[in-house]
Amino acid sequence: MGQYKEARERTKAKIEDAYWDLMINNERITVKKIIEKAGIHKSTFYYYYEWVDDVLVEIKARMMNLLVSTVESKHRDKGDFQHVMIEMRKMFQENRKYLVPLVLEQRGGEFAVNYREYIKEHFAEDIGLDYKTGNDVKNDVANCVLAGLVEIMLYELSSEIIPDEFTYKIGDGIINKGVALTLNEDLNIKFGREMESF
Repeated sequence: MGQYKEARERTKAKIEDAYWDLMINNERITVKKIIEKAGIHKSTFYYYYEWVDDVLVEIKARMMNLLVSTVESKHRDKGDFQHVMIEMRKMFQENRKYLVPLVLEQRGGEFAVNYREYIKEHFAEDIGLDYKTGNDVKNDVANCVLAGLVEIMLYELSSEIIPDEFTYKIGDGIINKGVALTLNEDLNIKFGREMESF
């Protein structure tokens, strides 16, 4: 990367960091506050962005592009979903400061919905689950299951405690064995009581 490009990237990173700090702290976001925090001139801000909201638009676009490139990697084409999960975890950890508020805390609004929907569609395709059956009841059940699996996946990806190998075991186990067996047999996590049959 050339010196000019590196300088541009550093300047944009300063602007993004200033914007993000204001957003996370629920402060009113203005160009004046951004340039003060970033330590740049007003004209520098306007060189990169037309308005403050453009900063968030760019962050969201970058986060979605990262998701797409990670999910649609050569490993997924080969059916190597364990490697895809490792790449997803790495991508999520490297962008945690954006993805936790935008996706997990759902502060990204429509972005959080679209992020989940993208994962859900590809997850359904990978496990072979038909969630658009034409039957309303079956559709709702399949969507409910998929939504739950996506939330589990997102929590696992964002966790700084759960090891990589557990992330894959949990997802694979839930799909192929069931929650109880996966927790008991693979992860040695016990239930405190027997589930009563209905």
